[in-house]
Amino acid sequence: MTTMPTGWRQVPMPTEVKPLPRDPRGYLVGWTTLWESGTRTLRKVAGTGPTLVCTCVPGRGRPLLGQVCPQRQRACMNERRCQLCGLRIKHRFRAVFVAGAPKGDGPGFVIEPPLHRSCAAYAIQVCPHLITGHRGGDLHVAEVQEYHLLEQRVRPQGRDLSAGLLPQVFAPGDTDAHAFGALDNLVAAPQGPWTPAADWLKHTRTTA
Repeated sequence: MTTMPTGWRQVPMPTEVKPLPRDPRGYLVGWTTLWESGTRTLRKVAGTGPTLVCTCVPGRGRPLLGQVCPQRQRACMNERRCQLCGLRIKHRFRAVFVAGAPKGDGPGFVIEPPLHRSCAAYAIQVCPHLITGHRGGDLHVAEVQEYHLLEQRVRPQGRDLSAGLLPQVFAPGDTDAHAFGALDNLVAAPQGPWTPAADWLKHTRTTA
């Protein structure tokens, strides 16, 4: 079991995340987290063709931390929703993406949905996975007004729709996408520079 970082309870909690359910350690369970109450099925959906559909309900069953519900992931990307609190990021505000260290000119594609600035700052200081990247200097942040979306299609290799997937990224409307396989996640290409998380967090604290 992952150990919670020392002092995480002292990090100021944004108002938006207070209603979220918690795991046995008291850690907030993000809106996009997969829950064991549902199943993933393959369906043909108008507009997207073969699509992985999930029936899990937040708060029902056990949260499968580290796993993401594909439907809520796509909702976040399409509707500018925060992956942590689930609320919309209004267009007058920038969307914040958090990802690993850039390669070359920076991360081109990001599967993790956007966050509010306050939710991103909180997550970087509390989430064990993000803290590890933050302390190691591998975590970067892009705070942008716009981002482009692509489709991650998968070709299941058996009846288990959560394993053995062969992913490939397609541009929206690509005629080969439906033939390749099912829509799983949406992938974002943030339109802006990436900043080391430590620098971004320091700047956020001084301008808050």
